[in-house]
Amino acid sequence: MGAGAQGVGPCQSMMLAVSFVILFLLTMVPPARAQNSYSEFERGLQLSDPQRAQVEDIRNRYINEWQNMRRESARRRMELRELSRDPDANAARIGRVQGELRDLDRARHNSYRQYRSEVSRTLNDRQRQQYNTFCDKERRNRMREHSFGPGRHGR
Repeated sequence: MGAGAQGVGPCQSMMLAVSFVILFLLTMVPPARAQNSYSEFERGLQLSDPQRAQVEDIRNRYINEWQNMRRESARRRMELRELSRDPDANAARIGRVQGELRDLDRARHNSYRQYRSEVSRTLNDRQRQQYNTFCDKERRNRMREHSFGPGRHGR
């Protein structure tokens, strides 16, 4: 075969490496807008000191779990991209990794739902209504942002 079939050139390799680094950073760091928006929202809830401490304790219990799941998900997506270079030879492994990604998504979703439930129990009715409205709006915004990007898990 010709030289073009042997692999990618140094420029393409560099672009691929830069793309992976950018994608990794984007998946690991929430947008500043989301961080500011939640902080402002939390102030608007007017939590009492005991409520604030409870919510912070709940958040701290989940934060490591979420970071680990995000890291593992990013690692699986990178593995899937590598396997996708030769889909015929890697069909079984691709299917396995896609299943693992679905499991991670499901686990992350369940963990977040459990977190929301725990936080919700610390709030009074007014705060709970505001909290649920905010979380639902943020979820819709994230879904809208993702719907304009590439398909999930390399599909």
